[in-house]
Amino acid sequence: MYKKIEEKVKEVIPLEKLAYVSFLHFESDEWGGMEFLNASKARLVCSDLSSKLNLTGWYNVPTDHISFWDSETLKIGKKTLRFLMTPHVHHWDSMMIFEDTTKSLFPSDLFIQPGLNKPVVSDDLSDEMISLYRAVGIFASEEPVRITTERLVKLSPKMAFPMHGSCIDSSMFSKYSDSIMKNDLAYSGMLLGRKLEFVS
Repeated sequence: MYKKIEEKVKEVIPLEKLAYVSFLHFESDEWGGMEFLNASKARLVCSDLSSKLNLTGWYNVPTDHISFWDSETLKIGKKTLRFLMTPHVHHWDSMMIFEDTTKSLFPSDLFIQPGLNKPVVSDDLSDEMISLYRAVGIFASEEPVRITTERLVKLSPKMAFPMHGSCIDSSMFSKYSDSIMKNDLAYSGMLLGRKLEFVS
């Protein structure tokens, strides 16, 4: 999908002005934009955990990068990115990004909504989100997910931009965060409707 994404990025900024490319956890669907590093000024940004434990020993993975720990910031022109370490909210090296000026949240795989929806969600799809989490089993435990969700609520984001699904504005954000706080969503031994058997 690189070419399609490239065309959308060009609608906002010329590629030669692209300064940073960030990934929020070390997983192949997070790496789709790495070709943007061919832009002359672009630098890779990741969590400190990904830097120390993932960006070594992999073929064709760029090792020139900048890494951040919890609450560290990166000034990009008039905007400031704040990095939030969120281990075990999907992956052990996961982070999220909050832009302080616009109060924009980039929550990685939190707040997924399945299906083809509008660019900004106008329906409450939080039940579908919880059903997807249960079916796919991407969270090993609810505790780190809820701790992170409480933290995100305190930030009062104006807009959340999940990796999968529509954007969520402030009028809908509480429905999704409340659903995470109140529902069982962790892996339960089932994966896409099948019980996984482990042989010792």
